[in-house]
Amino acid sequence: MELPRPIFQSFYDKVVKHIQIASEEVSQDSIMRAAKEKKYLAVKDGEKDGITVSGDGTWRKRGFFSLYGIVTLIGYKVGKIVDYTVQSKYCKACEYWKKHADSEKYAEWLEAHKLERNVNHEGSSGKMEIDSAVEMFKRSEKLHKVRYAKYIGDGDAKTFKGIIDSKPYKKFNVVKKECVDHVQKRMGTRLRNLNKNNKGLAGKGKLTGKLIDELSIYYGLAIRRNSDSVEKMKNEIWASIFHKLSTDDEPQHDRCPPGEDSWYSWQQAKATNSLDQYTHKPALSDEVFEAIKPIYEDLSSEDLLTRCTGGYTQNNNECFNSTVWALAPKTMTSGKTVPDMATNIAVSIYNDGFSTIMSILEVMGMKIRPNSYNFCLEVDAKRIEKAENSLSEAVKEARIMSRSTRKNKMDENFNLEGQLYGAGIAD
Repeated sequence: MELPRPIFQSFYDKVVKHIQIASEEVSQDSIMRAAKEKKYLAVKDGEKDGITVSGDGTWRKRGFFSLYGIVTLIGYKVGKIVDYTVQSKYCKACEYWKKHADSEKYAEWLEAHKLERNVNHEGSSGKMEIDSAVEMFKRSEKLHKVRYAKYIGDGDAKTFKGIIDSKPYKKFNVVKKECVDHVQKRMGTRLRNLNKNNKGLAGKGKLTGKLIDELSIYYGLAIRRNSDSVEKMKNEIWASIFHKLSTDDEPQHDRCPPGEDSWYSWQQAKATNSLDQYTHKPALSDEVFEAIKPIYEDLSSEDLLTRCTGGYTQNNNECFNSTVWALAPKTMTSGKTVPDMATNIAVSIYNDGFSTIMSILEVMGMKIRPNSYNFCLEVDAKRIEKAENSLSEAVKEARIMSRSTRKNKMDENFNLEGQLYGAGIAD
């Protein structure tokens, strides 16, 4: 009863709008500096046609029904956002006034609302990524005086096709590059689907979850280790599968790199003259090999591996997406202003660190005191320390071991219990 009355909605809206304008100003300045930095690195690396960017979209809700989506382009190597858009197909004010379309005030309101309308996307939510990418490619020369020569995509949407069809640079064709991580995921997904649709392949000694993970990792490593040569990629991809087929009586390691430094243990043993002490692990069955062979043939095609040259990834985009939704959780509902504001702030933090919060406060006319300054520096220092720690070999090995242990446990349970849950399993 005695609590003070909360602020009026109108005043709250003014404050939020003020933050949105200030954060947008700082974020736009940030992407301009990021683009200049990327252009400098591109010239230094001999990229004459333009710069390489990775693109990805993220949505407020899972599935294809989200009202809001965010799409970013990140300069490769520099690892900073050079452009972004926030897409919306919903406006609360428009929804309200639709019910009063016959009133005298509607026409007057509509004219005044045109500049403030929150809807900037027509069509499905999935199309947001395509339309945004096309828009950003078309404005790159005007915004940054540069072309986006290579586009790193994940293959989850027809974004690249949309870019090509729009012809943003007239006579110049943008080159598609694959995200190696997503290509590796394709191998895992297809092997799991094969296992799911062919019950005879599942079970101990066959196509287990652990084996699928191993084959996927070997496939990804073959691409990353040989990102400068399609021929070497293909050779090592097949070397990994023939390595699994090898037995003591019939070793098949001709494709494996020789020498003591080889990552194939058999070749190491051969180089050190200790083959008499070497014992192969249980080999992959011929049944499993014949089943997975078409998948390997498809995912080692020259066309796909050519797009994998360079070893590009979209890790930066995925990291940024999590930064946005940490500021504006997907569990909370809001209008477009909140995703706008969260994206502006996230772009600034992602590109230049948490200290950019002080820049936003300065634009808003606020004075920066020592406590605020020290807090921002402390947050940045902790973030860097955490990132460096996660990259240490010990932490990496612990993560791999943890995943492997979970997979083994799942396989053991499946072999013991069989499939107990699934669509239509009780019929």
